[in-house]
Amino acid sequence: MINKENLKEEGFDVSSNQASLIKEHYENPKNNKALEDYNARGVGRNPDNWGQVDMTINLDKNMIITDIGYEYKGCPTISFTASVFTEELKGVNFEEGLETTQKELANINAQENCDDCIKMILVAYIAAHQNYYEKISGTNEEDFTFRMVDNTMPYVTQECGIPQ
Repeated sequence: MINKENLKEEGFDVSSNQASLIKEHYENPKNNKALEDYNARGVGRNPDNWGQVDMTINLDKNMIITDIGYEYKGCPTISFTASVFTEELKGVNFEEGLETTQKELANINAQENCDDCIKMILVAYIAAHQNYYEKISGTNEEDFTFRMVDNTMPYVTQECGIPQ
């Protein structure tokens, strides 16, 4: 069972409200779906275990994320982490979402114990962002853009635990 005490034992210092939010997303994940009508789609995959996150995003004319969905194969932490991540992105400008996602990916890569399950979610968003611009420029015939979790990706400036 997820509660504040269990999270604290795992090294997470969270408030009771944060623990409740985590529990809610764990027991009832949001946005775990593939959107049928979307503007952007990205797939993030971990080459070590073949886990993957497939993310679809719908944008309005002002580049605001109106809906977002994900499907995944891999560790169970993906479900509730992607649930929280996608809920936080609804109503956010697409470009601001990219900036936040890139910063979070860099933060995770700077930690000694990087969480590849969380990275797949972030990489899927970055791939969806790239897919959107490839589609509108006509440079990608595919319906999605694919990215692998890799500590040496061009948009990451450091490797896990080793600042450059």
